[in-house]
Amino acid sequence: MKLNSQAQLMGLRQAERRRRPERAAQYESPVYRALQQRLAAAVRRLRQQREWTQEEAAHRCGMTVRVFQRVEGEEVNLTLTTIARIAEGFQVDPAELFKVAKSR
Repeated sequence: MKLNSQAQLMGLRQAERRRRPERAAQYESPVYRALQQRLAAAVRRLRQQREWTQEEAAHRCGMTVRVFQRVEGEEVNLTLTTIARIAEGFQVDPAELFKVAKSR
């Protein structure tokens, strides 16, 4: 995994501390990574389509900017309540957040 900044590295370290060691392999599984990548790409795409800043999107989704950044940066394991908040903030069906992006 390529880390782009010190903030990403710190976020990764914090996430690793909270994760249970017996579940470590789950966070590296291809299915988990694909879901995380799809969600991050969808959130980024929806935000850009609406021409919102991360701050605006975070506010509309009812979360802090840092949590929103971690969603876009594939750094967080989201709960269903957080996925629901994102869907409500963007006014989309939650399934939209997991669709494979179409090639241009």
